[in-house]
Amino acid sequence: MKKTLFALVFTLVLALPMTASAAAVDKFTDVKPGSWYYEAVDYAVTEGLFNGTSATAFDPHGTMTRGMFVTVLANKTENYSAHQYTSSSFADVPAGQWFAPPVEWACQNKLVGGVGDGLFAPGSNISREQLSVILYNYAKGCGLDMSSQKGALGAFTDNGNISGYARTAMEWAVAHKVLNGSEGKLDPKGTATRAQVAQIFYNCRELLANSTLTTPDRVWVVDVPGHYETVTRWELQEVTVGEVGHWEDVWYTEWVYRCNKCGFVADTVEGINKYLEDSIDWVTMTGCGSYTMVSGDPIYTGEKYWVVDVPGHKGLKMVEVTEQVWIEETGHWE
Repeated sequence: MKKTLFALVFTLVLALPMTASAAAVDKFTDVKPGSWYYEAVDYAVTEGLFNGTSATAFDPHGTMTRGMFVTVLANKTENYSAHQYTSSSFADVPAGQWFAPPVEWACQNKLVGGVGDGLFAPGSNISREQLSVILYNYAKGCGLDMSSQKGALGAFTDNGNISGYARTAMEWAVAHKVLNGSEGKLDPKGTATRAQVAQIFYNCRELLANSTLTTPDRVWVVDVPGHYETVTRWELQEVTVGEVGHWEDVWYTEWVYRCNKCGFVADTVEGINKYLEDSIDWVTMTGCGSYTMVSGDPIYTGEKYWVVDVPGHKGLKMVEVTEQVWIEETGHWE
């Protein structure tokens, strides 16, 4: 079982004796026995803090970003569970990114507060003073000794470079040997490599042992309930292309009844028969005597139909389509 907590002592260069059991690190061709970070990298990989950048490379001189660091911190914490953190409190930490759950975990547990304007800057290299603040908040969440030595920062010639928000945290870090200087300087704005962070974890593997991060009581507040939305997208479909044609009006006709002698037209059989009967001169016995059923005058329906002059052919075309998609619930912890 992984230890619940850890602290970091930032030592830029520290030569450590090589152990006999360093199997985990031997797969990396860029971590040679005798390197100052050899045993620390072996510890970090064995404990599952972070892996190499490939199957055979650890990239010890590569940078450690803010997103990477909180991920390592979350993975080291026993009660951390990524599936509990599906929302995001920062505009530049989109859900679905590998660092999104750890960053949200750190935010909800008040370990990080972002860099302003609703951003976290997950891809920015983490500085020594930022490390100190995160660890200070982490230790505070564990209920550990938060005392510090006033004036301790005065021993370092570059203490004026420490940001105001980080002075208390760095004072605490120096007092508890979480952070060490180098050549009389703290280098608060300096950043750490992957090897240096591995060394930090190795040096402090027992400092915060047997401690537990207390998750603050909070409730989930729904900002936007889950719902369906109509979305438009473009889709490649098989369509008929190249067709030539024109629109024509739609007409219709009705049957009428026309007198064969005089051309009189009636709409019904009854009407034409009455006309023929009324036309008879009973003295001379002459008049109209027969009729024919013919088509009446065409009537326009107000509709049109498509007449294909030149048939088209099948082809692929980007067609705009709409569909209903489910939008997951969004919210935040309070």
